[in-house]
Amino acid sequence: MTETANITQKSKISAIWIIPVIALFVGVWMLYQYQTNLGPTIYITMPQAEGIVAGKTEIKVRSVKIGQIDHVRLSDSQDSVIARAQIDKNYDNLLTEDAKIWVVKPRIDETGISGMSTLLSGVYLEFSPGESKKKKEKFELQDEPALIGKDVKGGRFKLLSYNAEVLEVSTGIFFKNYKIGQIETATFDWKNQAMKYGIFIKAPYENLITLNSIFWVNSGIEIDLSADGININTGSLSKLLKGGISVGLPDQQAPGDIAQNEHSFSLSQSYKEALEERFYDFDYYLIEFEQSIRGLRAGAPVEYRGTRIGTVVEAPANVIINGKPAHFKNQNTAVPVLIKIEYGRLYHDNDLAKEYWQTSLNGWVNNGMRASLKPGNLLTGAVYVDFDIYTDAPDAKLEKLAQYDVFPSISSGITVLADQVSDVLNKVNELKIEDSLAQMQATFSDYQGLANDMRDLLNQKDTQNLPGDFNQNFKKMTKSMEQFEVTMRQFDKTMASYQAGSQFNNQLQQTLQEFKRLSEQLQPLTKGLNEQPNMFIFDKALPADPIPRKQ
Repeated sequence: MTETANITQKSKISAIWIIPVIALFVGVWMLYQYQTNLGPTIYITMPQAEGIVAGKTEIKVRSVKIGQIDHVRLSDSQDSVIARAQIDKNYDNLLTEDAKIWVVKPRIDETGISGMSTLLSGVYLEFSPGESKKKKEKFELQDEPALIGKDVKGGRFKLLSYNAEVLEVSTGIFFKNYKIGQIETATFDWKNQAMKYGIFIKAPYENLITLNSIFWVNSGIEIDLSADGININTGSLSKLLKGGISVGLPDQQAPGDIAQNEHSFSLSQSYKEALEERFYDFDYYLIEFEQSIRGLRAGAPVEYRGTRIGTVVEAPANVIINGKPAHFKNQNTAVPVLIKIEYGRLYHDNDLAKEYWQTSLNGWVNNGMRASLKPGNLLTGAVYVDFDIYTDAPDAKLEKLAQYDVFPSISSGITVLADQVSDVLNKVNELKIEDSLAQMQATFSDYQGLANDMRDLLNQKDTQNLPGDFNQNFKKMTKSMEQFEVTMRQFDKTMASYQAGSQFNNQLQQTLQEFKRLSEQLQPLTKGLNEQPNMFIFDKALPADPIPRKQ
């Protein structure tokens, strides 16, 4: 009996495929978990990738890793490097728009030595979170590390410097030689040709910065040359090596209102210049001098009887009238000088000082206030502008030249002395002494004739026979006439000494001639002193020999 085969259909999928399916499911799950746990991606632009290695260079905050560089490439313009980094998702809230990032590497500055650990492990990027609420994914690498963290309490201010020396980031800020802050940023404004600094003052010292505070560069060494000798004061080593900025108040001034964050101040080269530059409320005036202004420089003081009231701005003043300088005028040979009257020097209340000056100026000019040049330093030949009251000055008033008020001036110094000597000699030469002597001689002759007539009258017999009272009166008259005659003879003798050919007259003429010669000798001296006030100490500078021009 034949058995029938029993055929059954088996499954086409082998159980062995369960393993790949499970593996695929695990892989997808792991990929999902990876993508879920993957943090944001940021891009860092830097000048060059020195020390930056993809897959190795880490990004840290306070030495805690928050991400890593995973790719480095050139930018499309090939003028910079773009590094891509992955940030842990737990730190995505740190990626604010005001965050900063820089390379940590070995550095030596006034704060000490830092970054030495990177000699073995390689450089890493330090990330400093900001305070903004807005986030971004593109950052630029800073050249210098952020010195002050956002969590450090204090105040930030701005300094603007036109003439002071250039200072580096991290340079200290000192108040009475105590460090209260430092420079955070330093940039050069090429348009205004000025240095701009951002400074940080630690709490609670930001309350020392008031609206009337002044800032100046402190080089760390001060030299004082006085009658007591030479005094040299030095500061700390960091000051000597790197300098510093001092902040303070002008002498005898009370602190003003506390300055708010981001307030701007001026940075001066020295304390003396800082005192000069703090007077921001002023008015310009012109002074026309009818003498040489050699030795007068911009910045020279303007004083009233020894009290500083202003500063010379330009000497000569560059005032343009009808396309020509004001000191090139045919009708006027005076040289204009531009000054500024700084009201803060008159009184600490600028508004009150300005009102007092402007309301009183015309009265002062009417009473004889004039400007003159006075020698300030014989060694350097410097001169300054001095205001004073001259009661015998010619009448004058404030005039207008271009947009400036013109203050009247008067000559001073050796020029005045020479002029006075010349005036005296001219007046003496104008005296008609011989005519006066002739008139006095004629008058004396008349009086002598009268005396003789009176004597003859008294000697007549008729006069002698007059009553006793009359006779007594005539005797007194005779005695008076005799005394008068003696007096006139003495006067005649005195006047004879003034006549031409007399000894006194010859001495007087000789003295006048000596005065005249002295005046002529003083003229080149006056001219030389006007051209070079320090010629008594230094040799007079001679002009260069002329060089013939080619025909």
